[in-house]
This record gives sequence, C-alpha cells and structure tokens, in this order.
Amino acid sequence: MSQYEVDFNIESFGKDENDIQYLKTAIENLSNESEKQFQNIKDEKWFTRIIDLATLSNKKNIRMSQQISNIAQAQDILIELLKRLSATDVKIDNMLLNSMNQIEQLYNHTEKLALKVTDLKEQMIYGINQSKNINDLKDIEKKVLYSLFQEASKTFENTSTEQQQFADNLFRYLQIEYSSINLTESINQLDSVAIKKVLLQLLLEYGFLNNRTFNFNRTFEEIVEMFDFGNKTINEIKDTIQNIFQLRGVDGFSWFNPVILEHEFFIDLEIEEYLDQESGDFKEKEPFTLEPIIVVNQNETEVIKNKIINLSSIITVKGRLQFENCEINIHDDFVPITLHIGVLDFLDCQINATNERDSIIVKSEDNSEINIFNSSIKTTMPIFESTYGNANVFDSFIDSQHRKFLNCKNINIRSSELINSEKDKLIGKYNGKSFLSGESFLSVFDGIIEIENSIFKNLKNIFSGFESKYVIESCVFEDYCELGDLSYMENGGRIINTSIRQTDENLTLSNVDIQNCEIKDGKYKEYSETLVDGFSLSIENSKIKNLKLDNIEHVSFESCSFENLKANNITNINLHENNKFTKSLFNECYFNRIIYQGNKFYNSTFSSASIKNSKSTFYKQSFLDFTVKKSDYRSTKIEGCLFKGISVEDSYIINLNCHEKVKYKRCEISNCIFKDCNSENSSFINLESFYFPKFSKKRKDIVLGVERDNIGVENLKN
Repeated sequence: MSQYEVDFNIESFGKDENDIQYLKTAIENLSNESEKQFQNIKDEKWFTRIIDLATLSNKKNIRMSQQISNIAQAQDILIELLKRLSATDVKIDNMLLNSMNQIEQLYNHTEKLALKVTDLKEQMIYGINQSKNINDLKDIEKKVLYSLFQEASKTFENTSTEQQQFADNLFRYLQIEYSSINLTESINQLDSVAIKKVLLQLLLEYGFLNNRTFNFNRTFEEIVEMFDFGNKTINEIKDTIQNIFQLRGVDGFSWFNPVILEHEFFIDLEIEEYLDQESGDFKEKEPFTLEPIIVVNQNETEVIKNKIINLSSIITVKGRLQFENCEINIHDDFVPITLHIGVLDFLDCQINATNERDSIIVKSEDNSEINIFNSSIKTTMPIFESTYGNANVFDSFIDSQHRKFLNCKNINIRSSELINSEKDKLIGKYNGKSFLSGESFLSVFDGIIEIENSIFKNLKNIFSGFESKYVIESCVFEDYCELGDLSYMENGGRIINTSIRQTDENLTLSNVDIQNCEIKDGKYKEYSETLVDGFSLSIENSKIKNLKLDNIEHVSFESCSFENLKANNITNINLHENNKFTKSLFNECYFNRIIYQGNKFYNSTFSSASIKNSKSTFYKQSFLDFTVKKSDYRSTKIEGCLFKGISVEDSYIINLNCHEKVKYKRCEISNCIFKDCNSENSSFINLESFYFPKFSKKRKDIVLGVERDNIGVENLKN
C-alpha cells in the first residue's frame, strides 16, 4: 500500500441539481455506516459522484470510488471535501450548518477524524463568507452595493451601531466611495447570478443588524424585490444568515477574514501496478520487433512496456493486451488488431498512424474494449470499430484527420483534447449525416456517449448514434466544430456547463436537458480561404436553463421550456408551438411571423431591436407578429415582460393578425412595461384584425386578444 496526494475537483459542483442532495446523503450515510455495510453503498450514485470529486494529483484517470476499500477512507475524503466546499455557495453553507450534528458524529470514529471535524467547525465559524466572493466585484457592482446600503439606510428611522460598523468596514475593505446610479437598471444589468446573490446577502445582513430580525418595512422589501429572486432563494439566504448569527453572533457577518489555506491531503491506497506507474518513472524506450503473429488467449494478459514498435504483426486478442509507455508507429503494411471479447490498453503511449490506408487500427465483432489512458495519438485512420464494444479515452490528446475516430456501443471520454490540426484536410469517405453508416467522428449504436471536461477543435460531424443517448459535461467545442444532428440520438441527452462555437452547418437538438451552456456562432471567419455564413440552431422537446445564445443567424424552437435564456444578436427566431420562456432576455433579436400558438413569455425582457419595413410593402411586419388561426387551440401569453428600446416605425411591437373567423381570443398581454420604444402608431399593441367571410367582399373586424395592466402601452409621442 502506497501514499498518494489527493486533489478535489469542485469547480462544477453544485451546478447539477442533484449535487447538494448527493452531498447531504453522503453525510447522512457515511456518518453512521458500519464497515459491514460499506460494500453495499459503493455502487450508489451519490457515493460515486461525491467520492469521485477526489482525484489523485498525478493520476486523474483513476476513479477514487473504485480504489478506496473501507469506510474510514470514505469518511476521510468526505470531511476533506466538506472543508473545501464550505464558503463556496449559499446552499452548501446552509446545508452544512444544518447537518453539523450529523457531521459531529464522526468524532467517535478516530482521533484523526475528530481533529478534522474540529477544523471544519472552525472554518465554518471563521470562514463561512470568504473574501473571494467580494474581492472579484467589478466597479459597477461596488457602486450597486454602495447604492443598496444608501437606499436601505433611508428605510430605517435610525440605523444601529452594528449596521454602521458593518457598512464602514465593508466599504473601507473594498475601497468604495460615494456613487450615484440608477439602482434598478444597474441590478438588471448584472450578468452574474452568483454576484447578485452575494449583493442580496450583504443587503439582508445589513437589514438584519438593525434589530436582529427580518421584519423589514415595505420600502426595504421593495429594494429586495429589485433582485427578482423567488421566495425560496430569499428564504435560503435568510436561513443562512440566521444560522451564522446563531453560531457566531454579530462577528459572523464578516466577509474579509483571512482565508484558511487548504493543506495537502494524502491517502493510503493499493493500486494495480499499471495504474501506479508515473510517466517520469518509465524507462527509456528501446526499439523492439514483435513476433509476426501474436495471439493473447482468454484469461491471459500480455504486457509490452517501454518499447518503440513499428506495428505490422497480425494480432488477435481474446484476453488482455497492454502497451505501456510505448511509441507505436503504424505504416502501410499494418494489419488491423482484432479483438475477440478482448481488452486492449494503451497506457502512456504515443501512437503515430499517419499513412495512406483507409483502414481501421482496431476492430471487433463482439463485446470487446479499448482503453486509451494518458496517451497521445496522431492518426489518419479510425482507431476502433465494434458494434458491441466499448471505448474509454481518459487524459489523452487526439489529433485525427479522419472523419471517423470511434464507432462502437459505448464511448466514455474524460479530461482529453480531441482536434484536427489539419483543418483543410479530412480523410475518409463521407456521406453527410448518415448516422447508420457510422460516418461521424464519435458514433454509437444503442448505447451512450459520455464526455466530461474535454476540448474539441475543428472536428466535423462529431456525434451520431441510433437509439442512443449522450451526456456532455464541462466541455468546449471551438475552432469550427460541427456537432452533427444530435436529434438522431433518439433517447436524447444532457449538455451541462458546456461552450459551443458552431459554424457552417446546422445544429439540431431534441429531447435534451441543457444547463449552464453557451452556444455562439464563429461566422465571418476565414476558413479554407473562403467566408462562411452563420449556422442554424434548432431545439425541440427540450428543457433549457441558463443558456446563452450569441451571434446566430437562424434559431428555431419547438415545445421547449426555457429559464433564464440570454439571447443576443439573433437575426431570425422561428417559434413553433408550445414554447415557454421564463426570466429570459432577447437583445437585438428578431422574430419571424409567429403562426404557431401556445408560446408563453413570463418576466422576460426584449431590448434594442429596430423593425424597418419597405414603404411599398402592403403588410407591415411587427416586432412580435402573431397570426391567429381558427384551428388554434393553445393560447399565447405575454406576462410581466419589459420591452425596452424597440423601434417599429409604422408597425407595432405586438401585433395580432388573422385571415379567417376566429371564435376565441387566443392572446393575453398583461403586466408588461414599454420603455423608450418608438412607433408611428398611437399604441404599441394591436389586438384587432379582419377577415373576409366566404362569398362576401365586405370585411369583418375582429378582436383576437386582450391586454390589461400594462404600463406605457400608449405611445405618448403621438
């Protein structure tokens, strides 16, 4: 058994909606679990998620949940993780404070754990709100903070000494001087939800210090409402403040105590020899000639280490073949490696397969497996093809000029970089997006593609998979990447904390859960000495939260639910039926005529758009232009929205139109605000249209919707 240094990968923790619950479950179970019951929980999802946040410093590919062998190790990792997670998020701090009684049960296990629990409690006491949250405040955010306290102070008959000291210490620490801004507009312009929560917590702490309660007057509550958070979020912050006060008293409201530095953490593990090798420990490679024919039989393991190999042997693997710290060259006389329910490992290898052959490096017709760990590959050939096989790529660098790289049942890629360094060069037959042919870079059949913490550059048609699903987390797609038509992956998927820069092709997403992502177009960039136009994005039957769209030519939505969508500079938005937008922003965005109903907008903002119609055009396009049909049965709703800086010349901001008799009013516009908008008409909303009955030339006027409680809907300039 050897000792290994441990890191903790907590950057993305908390962005998955299940993370906090998994952590709570880990505290509940590992604080009470016995050694006898330990083996029963090792495969639980909460266990693998929490324990795998710990990684060996020099062996990122090793999953910690598969290496620890007893509950003491799991408890040790848990308490170290809690120390690093404290003060990173309001929800985590609140949960830790409420779980402290359970955490304290670890006192009874070992003296070592008792000391660590004491450290955690002290860290919670002295470091619950650390300076990293406020040291990053930008100038505008500091001005917002000053104005918040200034306006809040006016709501109290007398401010307390504790309030004055709190404000004075905070402003001195941040070097904030007097400022005057429009508070409401400035808060609305803040991009970071995390920063808004920090400012809100500071405001609520300031208010709490007046009489140590949250019984605020109505004027103070109106300042709180400027942040547009729900009651749940506000109550969570209040609970945290109450817990801090109970635990520490007034001294707890300090945001600039010295940060407690994380100390190094080591753990004793017994790891298989091939995983325990460090790249620096490898011997110098020496030239080596393989036997002309190699057969690795079932239940056998063949290991080839520290060699330079020109691969030309006929190799059949029924057991396990491992190449470790090898330089492998594949030339035109190469014969594909064949796996028969076998396993092939490339560990810390360099593979050069740049030749003229349109062949496959490894092939299999059954449930075989290929593992590429800590390796570098440059290839003009597909690496692996197997209808029933699995492929794992961890901590590796792949440079492929072939249109296909992996084609198998399941693909798992972690902490790797996959690129095409020759952006004008793609080898291999290609027939568009025919997913059945497996012509994608990564192709699965009736399986799953899982990709985490990886980078893709300049790769075409990356994904496909018939009757398959995908999970993409914490990845970056850039330099003219094309993801392919993910709607072919009929079981849908998840895309989390990922940035996509797409050009030249369409991106179609269906049945997907998208969270904390960004999709933008790299259009008007030089590629192959030509200029390429922007791409089209289509999303349907999906749930989307915290998505940023930027600089896209065409966007289409159908049957989607959006929360906190931020769309900027979209030339053409096509809305099909049954979309829901909540707390979303459309800046410099333009909508096609909306002929499908059931679209709903709640508490959203439309800004900075200008509609210009040709003087000779009979029908004047409006900003939101709805065509209502007799066959429509869904209603359109626009509620609590802000229209700011919309100019429509001789048309309307919201217009309803029909071509036939419609029995029911299908559109409702309520509680909206129109600010700094322009139109030649006396109102920014038009609810009336007309139609011609059959066998009649006399038109019939009709009202298609209702509007109520809107502000600024009448154009006072006319």
